Amino acid sequence: MKTKFRGILTLLLAFVVQIHFAQEKTVSGTVSESSGVLPGVSVSIKGTAKGTETDFDGKYSIKANVGDILSFSYVGYKTVEKKVGASNTINVSMVEDASVLDEIVVTALGIKRDKKSLGFAQQSVKPENLVRTRETDLNNALAGRVSGVQAVGAPSAGFGNSAIRLRGQSISLYIVDNVKVNSISDINTDDIADLSVLKGAAATALYGPEAYSGIIVITTKTAKKGQSTITLNHSTAIENVYLLPEYQNEYGGGYSQNFNTFSFNPTQHPASWSSFDGQPMVEYYADESWGPKLNGQMVRHWDSWIPGDPEFGKLRAFEANPDNVKNFFDTGTVNNTTVDFTKGGEGYSIKGGLVNIDRTSVVPNSFRRQVQAYTNIRFNITDQLEAYANINYQDRRTRNFPDNGYGNITSNFNQWWQRQLDMDRVRNYKRNGQFVSWNINSPTNLSPLYWDSPFFETNENLNFQTKNATYGRIGLNYTVNDNLNGYVELRKTYTSFESNDRLAFGSVNPIPSYSESESMNYRDELFGIINYSKDLTEDLDLNASAGFELITLGGESLSASTNGGLTTLNFYSLSTSKDRPTVNNSSYKQKTRGVFAKASLGYKDMLYFDGSARFDWGSTANPDDNRVETYGGSLSFIFTKLLPQNDIISFGKLRASVASGPFFPGRYLLNPTYDIGTPYGSSGTLSSQGNFANPLLQGGKRIDSEYGAELKLFKGKVDLDVTYFNRKDKDLPSRVSLDGASGFTSTFLNSGQQTTQGIEIGINFSPIRNEDFDWRVYTNFSTLKRTVDAIADGVDVNVLSSSWRGIQLQERVGEEWGAIYGRAYRRDADGNILLSSTGAPRYDTNQYLGNVLPDFTGGLSNNFRYKNFNLGFDIDFQKGGKVFSVTRMFNNYSGLGTETIGNNTLGNPVRDPIVGTGASYYTPASGVGANSGGVLIEGVDETSGSPASYYVDPVTYWGRLFALHERWLYDASYVKLRTIRLDYDLPATLLDKTPFKKLNVGVFANNVWVIHSAIPGLDPSEIETANGVNWTEGGQLPNTRTFGVNVRMTF
Repeated sequence: MKTKFRGILTLLLAFVVQIHFAQEKTVSGTVSESSGVLPGVSVSIKGTAKGTETDFDGKYSIKANVGDILSFSYVGYKTVEKKVGASNTINVSMVEDASVLDEIVVTALGIKRDKKSLGFAQQSVKPENLVRTRETDLNNALAGRVSGVQAVGAPSAGFGNSAIRLRGQSISLYIVDNVKVNSISDINTDDIADLSVLKGAAATALYGPEAYSGIIVITTKTAKKGQSTITLNHSTAIENVYLLPEYQNEYGGGYSQNFNTFSFNPTQHPASWSSFDGQPMVEYYADESWGPKLNGQMVRHWDSWIPGDPEFGKLRAFEANPDNVKNFFDTGTVNNTTVDFTKGGEGYSIKGGLVNIDRTSVVPNSFRRQVQAYTNIRFNITDQLEAYANINYQDRRTRNFPDNGYGNITSNFNQWWQRQLDMDRVRNYKRNGQFVSWNINSPTNLSPLYWDSPFFETNENLNFQTKNATYGRIGLNYTVNDNLNGYVELRKTYTSFESNDRLAFGSVNPIPSYSESESMNYRDELFGIINYSKDLTEDLDLNASAGFELITLGGESLSASTNGGLTTLNFYSLSTSKDRPTVNNSSYKQKTRGVFAKASLGYKDMLYFDGSARFDWGSTANPDDNRVETYGGSLSFIFTKLLPQNDIISFGKLRASVASGPFFPGRYLLNPTYDIGTPYGSSGTLSSQGNFANPLLQGGKRIDSEYGAELKLFKGKVDLDVTYFNRKDKDLPSRVSLDGASGFTSTFLNSGQQTTQGIEIGINFSPIRNEDFDWRVYTNFSTLKRTVDAIADGVDVNVLSSSWRGIQLQERVGEEWGAIYGRAYRRDADGNILLSSTGAPRYDTNQYLGNVLPDFTGGLSNNFRYKNFNLGFDIDFQKGGKVFSVTRMFNNYSGLGTETIGNNTLGNPVRDPIVGTGASYYTPASGVGANSGGVLIEGVDETSGSPASYYVDPVTYWGRLFALHERWLYDASYVKLRTIRLDYDLPATLLDKTPFKKLNVGVFANNVWVIHSAIPGLDPSEIETANGVNWTEGGQLPNTRTFGVNVRMTF
């Protein structure tokens, strides 16, 4: 009986197991959200410990029984539950949970925190928004995306990087994976996983004195567990000049409207030239365009005097070449290719790649190639000990770095040029074995008077630069338990430059020259930190960190240039210098040691208090007083925890922070230093600097406070972030003049004081969000006011920078920082311009003209997704601020601009002769002839104060306005459509039978449209800088527009 029972029980158990395995099956699918797939989503069977995660492509696979409940959870999203039915595929679309704000962000020292706990201003930028238009300049990619951050762009025709101003100051540090990089150009934008902008002193206090004006913290991508991919990302773009001044095309080159006439002289000219007698000639030697009308007259052009040239002896029409300046520039190209591989497994993660960027500039014969390699490796030595390394290397080669400022090629087009010149003829500057130019002295002297051919500049006066940059870290991370961990890192940054420059044989400059330079700088750091976190009670949690940092900075430079010319034709080297080369070298080294600690207390996930302290010892300070102390504290209160759940405010936080900390003084300001000059014969030379060293000098102190609020409104459709900040800088080093009898010209004292305050507003808005269509908007707005409270006893003015004939950027006590002072019209009490008896406007010097700081800045980003199509565009803007334009001033002074032509109030061309009771260059309006030319100028007589008006010859009129700075100061306001991109993700169903896991194709454009600008022919967002401030341009390179296509494929 027992045996029979056992048999029945065995059959029953087998039947149950059979049913069980018949019902268990493999369920798979893809988890996504509105903007794409979601990797790392937790997928578990409810009520069990069984689970998995979605991979890099949002895919998962799990064994489950029919009737089981699958739970899909991810930080910041609502949990989704699905019942397993007959289908083997369950796809899930997750929606953000507006009731929580558990966004993890990277803060100082790479510490990750819940954003809701932060008591200071911090803003993240999604990496996909930085690279969607393949922008390699990270600062440009940030334009308009972060409140309080303003991109100060370099002219896009060149190779220079733009700069960033954060709350009115140049940003202090760029930190990539905890490594402080030397240059923004070292950063690979394709490899960014997270970018965090830390604005106030409380946010940056753990970095000490180095981070006084804000930092950008970047975390690069890593391979996730189970991920194995190869990604190829390639774009090809073309760029063209899109913004130039408006040139007049009515009058050609010359100083007068009459042609010169060739007069044959048998004692000077070949007999064959007798037929040229009486032929009209252009004033070749003139580098302005006040010449005759461009009416197609047959004249002798510059190249008709080159013996043996096909054009020799020929007459050609004197006619306009409206696009001659634009025709100088080429169509540039940018090819940007990244190959990236990732592999993640149990206890290890490997990521690496190569980047190649080839750019051919719009400036002829200018080219740059940049190759970058990077790797990010992590692996577990034991269950508790992890080793990791990040290494980045860049090799960059540049041929012909286009220059900005007065004297560069573009400035000549806008300052010293003739409007009739045919650029295709000018391009041919090598003729019959000699170099030729349009600016010849005379028919018998073909050497240029002032200017070489612009193509001589680009093809003969060459410069080359090689840059090698390396940065990275190696480290060990030890986890004691769930509450305690720590790591130690060795970090290294190294950059070297080699360059050479030449002034070629055959130039208008009779002395050719050659120069070379080498430089390197490095940064070594040893860093260690211990982190502790624990829930002290059910309501109270603690996060704390403490650590140290040892920093060594150094650098060297060596430069040499020839003297007196070169001994060997077309051989450019220091060894062929006629005289002893001039050699200069310099070096520096400084050290800093720091210790720090921070703690954060949280109460009921509602109230958070942070405190931090850092002590630094620096070698640039007085050895007897070289310790500086930085303190920071912040408080955040999530007040919606006390409110009933509602559809209006789902999340609300108030925050406040304060921090104080000093700066270290600059290098070598505390002790006397000497310059080593070129030896005199066999004797060396030393010269003392004019500055008297102050051994007690300090770097200054800063007290920074912030108050803000963060809200999620209307079921999470609107995110609002508002910040007010106030910053007080005290004891700043100020230069004070000394009596010449002391043997010095100046010294520095700790007496400067400035106050900066402003408001920053950021709004994220999601008007429409559903499975097929998603529209997201981000806009920001910020103001800034920076006031100079004190400079030094007896000193109320400090000149920061200067330009043409006395215009200056100043700081003045009691005024906003960045005041522009220069020549201004002299006016009466009613604002009328005072005029001389010949119609010359009078002016006063050192007058306030405006301020470089804008009233406000901001940006607007729109992103649309319809199924697999994505469209995005970015606008940034600025209101207020001033800029002095040398381009505009010379454009009119030399008769090139459209303002120098047209009809006057009499209906006559302004360039027609003056007719009236005055002289040839002016006449009172009361005595003007009906057919008179001239520009009307109105004002009051400087002697009597009575109304006065004159018609003035335009050459005289614009000549009088040269360096009358008020006339050439422009409002720097602008609105700019900076970027736009349209792309398409191919559906997974089309890729199933291909080697691709993902395939995206898109088109994009950069510098699309300057919607508004008050400066004709210039983009205010790309003004070159002078002493680090974009307050004047000296004839800069033009602005370019880029169109490109992009393919990104993942295998």
